[in-house]
Amino acid sequence: MRIGIFTDTFTPQINGVTSILQELDRVLTRQGHEVYIFAPAYFRAQRNENGRVFRFPALTAYFHKDSRIVIPYDRRAFAVFPKLDVVYSHTPVSMGLLALKVARTYGLPHVHTYHTLFTEYLHYLPRLIRPTRRMAERMSAAFCNRCDAITTPSQAMKEELLRYGVHKPIYVLPFGVDREPFEHPVRIDARRVLGLAPDEFFLLYAGRLGTEKNLHFLLRAFRTLLDRWPGPQPVRLVLAGGGPHQPIFEQYAHELQLGDRVIFTGFIPREDLVDYYRAADLFVFASKTETQGLVLMEAMAAGLPAVAVRAMGVTDVVFDGETGILVPEDEQIFAQTVIELLQDAQRRKCLAENAKERAWSIQQSVAKLLEIFVQLKRL
Repeated sequence: MRIGIFTDTFTPQINGVTSILQELDRVLTRQGHEVYIFAPAYFRAQRNENGRVFRFPALTAYFHKDSRIVIPYDRRAFAVFPKLDVVYSHTPVSMGLLALKVARTYGLPHVHTYHTLFTEYLHYLPRLIRPTRRMAERMSAAFCNRCDAITTPSQAMKEELLRYGVHKPIYVLPFGVDREPFEHPVRIDARRVLGLAPDEFFLLYAGRLGTEKNLHFLLRAFRTLLDRWPGPQPVRLVLAGGGPHQPIFEQYAHELQLGDRVIFTGFIPREDLVDYYRAADLFVFASKTETQGLVLMEAMAAGLPAVAVRAMGVTDVVFDGETGILVPEDEQIFAQTVIELLQDAQRRKCLAENAKERAWSIQQSVAKLLEIFVQLKRL
């Protein structure tokens, strides 16, 4: 099958969508499918790339330097469009609109994956062009209803789209992780790199450092934990990742007098991050805007149980009391739950074993996705 993937975000930009697309490309190609990726160019040299990735000229979004607004013109890509069997979009914006046109022009089935709860990301837009929440919902519904089928990573996100007014078929399809890197021998001693003592407890957050990830709450909860901590082993919180609001969180950690108890690592390559998961004692997660939370699935694959705020998307990944613990958005409860788990090695071990066993693999995701493609082609 010849699959055209349309996206407004791809390498070298690092985020959950890019990681998923790379995994999909790798697995689908291994299975004998032809995958073509249509994505923005982040610098001039990328326009001359060869192979199955087609880079479109793009403008840097002045309100968010990592984002690109694509100019949908590329002769080489236009020659590929008629050969496609299915259009698969991962954005409702510039490349998503091109995907709609390609599907309509060549009579191709169009599947769209709705990754992002856009209503929670409106603050990135300047006020002059920022839509209201209801307008964002209506725009999302209008796009989805022009596709043939939608996939969402969670049941909660499906219900959200139904509330928006989406009436096309919606499939709940969480994207798993490639288990293989988590089975390899440890390459990096993350504790040594971070300067942690062997007996020191290591709490890990991995992901984008943006205000939508609720990291102010996480830092306050950690402050509460330290105030209550009975010892004697010290505890550190490691925030692994980068993002536009990292300076804000560093300043907030300073205001909370967390000192060296919090470590900001900056961006860590995924192949290295695997060993950070395996070295940590607990994964801590407070985001309320996830459609899935791929990092939660990665933590599970590493056998790392999570303490997470009970919210949309998270509840489809973390099974409360089995693979991790879900708590309300309450700093006192969050902190106390982490304390109790750190002091109960046997329970952590049980949660870790369950987490590793129940982690969803990317191969399972691809199998279900192909079923959707085949079903639509038969219509």
